[in-house]
Amino acid sequence: MIPPPRWTLRRRVALELAVLALLAALYLALLPARPLAVDLGMALVGLGLVAASARSTRERIWGRPAEPTRERLGRSTRLMLLLTVPGVLAFGAWGAARPAPASLFPPAFFATLLLFIPWAGLQQTLFQFYLLGRLRVLCPAAPPLVLAAGNGLLFGAVHLPDWDLALLTLLGGGVWSYAYQRDRLLAPIALSHALLGTAYLSWVRGSAPAWDQLLGVIR
Repeated sequence: MIPPPRWTLRRRVALELAVLALLAALYLALLPARPLAVDLGMALVGLGLVAASARSTRERIWGRPAEPTRERLGRSTRLMLLLTVPGVLAFGAWGAARPAPASLFPPAFFATLLLFIPWAGLQQTLFQFYLLGRLRVLCPAAPPLVLAAGNGLLFGAVHLPDWDLALLTLLGGGVWSYAYQRDRLLAPIALSHALLGTAYLSWVRGSAPAWDQLLGVIR
């Protein structure tokens, strides 16, 4: 099949995003207080729609990566380590400096991490594979760093009105977006997201069990 002209693809993507933005606004306005199951269900519906169009997204929006997977995986892993390790250490130092510090690695920490990994993978799929790709189509002349910053800003915005979390996810989202544009791999990004999120909820926001806080963030 011959790909559609670029201008046609841009127009289709613009219409698609406009419809999604309208539906999301209506959803939030009509259901301001929702059970957790409803939000999770909608997230899974969104993931299903992304999966249904995954082949078209890969072929028409992202295209074939120019480098082999092993090279891209090594490069993405190194960048994620540069982002993740200092962040985890900083959150750990914060937790250890509390007046009455508890163990940094209770069983709940690992339970939260296991729960966070699929949630981070879902978010990164929606924001990197789906949304970032469409931003590239809408703004073909924008440099990768500008697109990464824009996508990071959107990622941070969905965590409002929690301003601390929004700022952290804005910064992380920008780096994750840059890494995905360059290397096209979700797994290292999702693992970085899960590790940083678990450390932050466990050691910085440690006033409640981390999995309870994660469920609150998901809501």
